[in-house]
Amino acid sequence: MDKAVHPFHLSGETITGWFFVIETVIHGKIKGRGSGIMYVQDEYYFLNLANDLVHDHDYEILHIDQDSQEIWLEKQQKDTSNVIRLYHKSFDWGNHLKNDMAQVIYKVQNLRKLLGGQKVKIHDVYVAAQPPVDDWESLKKPLLVKDKKQTEMHVYYLDERNRISEKHRLYDNLGLDDRPFVQSDNEGTMERQSYELKSLLKKRLVEQQQAEQSVFQKGRPLFTYILLAINVLLFFLLERHGSSLNTQSLIEFGAKYNPAILQGEWWRLISSMFLHIGVVHLLMNMIALFYLGTAVERLYGSSRFIIIYFLAGLTGGLASFAFNTQVSAGASGAIFGLFGSLLYFGVLYKRLFFRTMGWNLLFILALNIAFGLMMPQIDNGAHIGGLLGGFLASAFVSLPGKKKWLNQLGGFLLYLLMAGGLLFYGMHFSAANLLQLAQQSLDQKEYQRTINYTERGLEDGTEYQAELLFYRSLAHLKLDETEAAIDDLEKSLEAKPDFAEAHYNLALLYASHDQIDNAKQHAEKALNLQPDNDDFGNLVHRLSSNEG
Repeated sequence: MDKAVHPFHLSGETITGWFFVIETVIHGKIKGRGSGIMYVQDEYYFLNLANDLVHDHDYEILHIDQDSQEIWLEKQQKDTSNVIRLYHKSFDWGNHLKNDMAQVIYKVQNLRKLLGGQKVKIHDVYVAAQPPVDDWESLKKPLLVKDKKQTEMHVYYLDERNRISEKHRLYDNLGLDDRPFVQSDNEGTMERQSYELKSLLKKRLVEQQQAEQSVFQKGRPLFTYILLAINVLLFFLLERHGSSLNTQSLIEFGAKYNPAILQGEWWRLISSMFLHIGVVHLLMNMIALFYLGTAVERLYGSSRFIIIYFLAGLTGGLASFAFNTQVSAGASGAIFGLFGSLLYFGVLYKRLFFRTMGWNLLFILALNIAFGLMMPQIDNGAHIGGLLGGFLASAFVSLPGKKKWLNQLGGFLLYLLMAGGLLFYGMHFSAANLLQLAQQSLDQKEYQRTINYTERGLEDGTEYQAELLFYRSLAHLKLDETEAAIDDLEKSLEAKPDFAEAHYNLALLYASHDQIDNAKQHAEKALNLQPDNDDFGNLVHRLSSNEG
């Protein structure tokens, strides 16, 4: 009787036979993937697909591998960055394909800093003769990737049987018109044209790289060095004729000084750009000017650079005039304007910006702004005004070869609006400047104008409330409005109880109304605050004598 053989107890010859059968089936299915006419056809199709996306649909080439079998493309459409990875390779098993997809996601995550748009769509395209032998169709479903940006992955497997439908699905997802390729059936012709397409794509990549390099070669640093020399020369002149730390010397040499500006010395908004307060201030600004200036002058060219520098410096000066009452000087406003010009470059060349200087520049800029906010003696108004002014000035002059008249007109109009707004605010709403204008109009005996200036300043309830009320009281006195003057002085002392001059004036007014006790009380407070003031002492003596 024959022995029954258990199906799991096979002889060595049987196992070898089964492996032979499996290998025959698999390799019979995928034979020709790496050689012969099938490989030539696949490569020919792969390169035609890449060429169509690059030359007919304006996709940029990110990378081509050495054998031109893997090509990465990218194009931003509205708020989405479409990244296409084309790969000419066959996969025997779905798991191998899945592992390759994971590598693609990892590479895109490393690239995300260079990609524009709020969303990223990965289109992973495989061109092969046959699909994997096992069940892999589920991998075609869109995959959402956890990332800082919304990232979505689509997989396309363009094998011989599904090539037309998969290409249509790819183009439909990209929003492109799917036109069939005109291809040859002759093996020799396909090989020759494949070689030409490889050369064409590589040439396009080289041209892209050369175009990117040429962006940084629009000019040679010239004005940067001239500005450095002027700043250093004026610093030594300032030190020789006084001191860069002396307020009076700074004012005499042209520092930003609001009272003088309000009297018509508007040139101080420019002259203050070339003065520095101390050696450390000079060194820090000159180092920044050297690095930023050379970069901006190479990007924009010398003529555009000098326009940006002065326009940024002007808005920095206007912002300082509007928001800072202290004497100030320095090239910081113009230097922050150079930051702004590099940010505008980043708007036009986002990927190139982040690939070269982007994140480092943003970090340094954020650090400078944070440092300025923590240091009260730093003129943050000039910094922010210069930054915004430099950005808008860059939009106005634009980059060489990037003339967009609508954008340039918009940049020019916004710059004028910003500069005019800062000037208007400084003249009509800055409490410190209104206080200065009130003092000037009082000296010019224009008392109603003094009242108008002080009332505009008081609308904001500022820290200068006591001083504004004091000057309004003087104007009321000149207009013989005594009760109004007394009321203003009392409110002034409520805001600032140690205001000696207000106590003194109020004592005089009370004395004129025979309110001797109130007069003596305020006169004594004024004298206590300023014991060396002879006028205060004499008033106390007279009131005491009168009381006696």
